[in-house]
Amino acid sequence: MICTRCNQLSSDADRCSTCGRPLSTLQSQQRRGWVAFGAGAFLVVLMGAIWIWVDRLLFAQGDVAAAQLAGRLNVAFALIVVAGVLGVINGWITAHSGRTIRILVFGSVVLFIGALAIAWRASSG
Repeated sequence: MICTRCNQLSSDADRCSTCGRPLSTLQSQQRRGWVAFGAGAFLVVLMGAIWIWVDRLLFAQGDVAAAQLAGRLNVAFALIVVAGVLGVINGWITAHSGRTIRILVFGSVVLFIGALAIAWRASSG
C-alpha cells in the first residue's frame, strides 16, 4: 500500500502513519501512472499537430499582424508541449515506481495555465 499524498509505503495499515490519508494499492498507483503517461503523450502529439497546422495557416498569409500573432501562439504551444512532456515523465515514473513527483505535476499545471494566459492575451490583442 502507498499513500498518494506523501508517497510513504506501508504494508499493514489502512491509513498512512505520516499524514493519516487512506492508502491505495501499488497497482492502482501504477495504473494512474500509465493514464498520466497516455494523457501526456496525447497532449504532446495533439498540440504538436495543431501547432504545425496553425503555423502553416498564419505564415501563408504573409501579413505582419499574422506573424506577430503566430509568434505569441508559438510560445503558448511550446509551453503546452513542455507541460505534456512533464506529464509523460511523471506518468512514466509513477507507472514504474508508484510514486508521484509533485514538482513535475505542479510544473506542468503552471506551464499549462501560463500557456492559456499567453494564448488569451494573443487572441484579445
